[in-house]
Amino acid sequence: MAKRGDPKTLVLNNFEELKFVDNIFCPQRGQLRLFRFHPFAKYMVSKLVCSVPVQQMDVNQQQQLLKQYKERCKIKQPHIFYTIESESQKTMKPGQFGQSEVFQIFVFFEYGQLTLHELTERRQAKRYLIPEPEVWCLIKGVMQAMHFFQNNNIPHGMITTKTIYFDEEYLLYRVYDQELIGGRWGNFIKYQQTKDPEIQVFLAPETKPFINSEASLLETAQINPFKVDVFAFGIVLLQCLTLFQAFENPLKWLDQFYSKNLMTFITQCIQPDPNKRQDWIGLYQLPLEPSQDQKINERNSMIQSHFENRGQKTFR
Repeated sequence: MAKRGDPKTLVLNNFEELKFVDNIFCPQRGQLRLFRFHPFAKYMVSKLVCSVPVQQMDVNQQQQLLKQYKERCKIKQPHIFYTIESESQKTMKPGQFGQSEVFQIFVFFEYGQLTLHELTERRQAKRYLIPEPEVWCLIKGVMQAMHFFQNNNIPHGMITTKTIYFDEEYLLYRVYDQELIGGRWGNFIKYQQTKDPEIQVFLAPETKPFINSEASLLETAQINPFKVDVFAFGIVLLQCLTLFQAFENPLKWLDQFYSKNLMTFITQCIQPDPNKRQDWIGLYQLPLEPSQDQKINERNSMIQSHFENRGQKTFR
């Protein structure tokens, strides 16, 4: 008798072995080792997530740390890329005083390839806005993942158009457990130190005083990481809905084409005052579907004409 359950979960839980393909570099996820399931064709990657000198941890501590990673890999939600395994090894690493032995942990996880950024660029090339039903699919997918994360006290810390993916096989918008594959709060620290305007645009106003600061956001109690993630997602939506076009007042422009409920959702996300901005749990109280005040997806010709008549100035 066939096993019951989600087919994808069955595949991930019952793979026979992983076949190494090659070493690759990903701009969003760094140095990776590419694998594929055997006998399945699904691709996975592994990443070094922890490296500790052996003299700093005894064997029991090493095994306890590995156990924590294995437990974290069991966290499953359809809109979060699956992590299926973690493994450890000891290796020699060159240092200032010669070679030393280090304890390393690698995590295996699904390899997402089509980013929301790339998907939006395809639409930009055709000069057609995203249909509102698809926007709500994006919102609901990311919301389900982030709501799940918040319920498990896991911030994402790196939401951009390049860290949200569209899974063409399962037709889902998905994200990574960024904290697991990037190190706890490591991405917030990178945010603080970045001078890249493409990243700084996603930073919530309350984080700006800490850019290039020696103080870590981890130690800054007044920063709510979930509300910081919400703000970043609001900017993601603005970039996608305007197809990266720069507007003095993008919400006013978008109001011509999208429903009141969608505009309300985005406005709440980009609320500059963190005390008034909702976290993911609070956002779930908002209507997550189009209102009936406007007809949408019937004005693409007007949008196309608008883009042709104005400059192609963009923001990313």
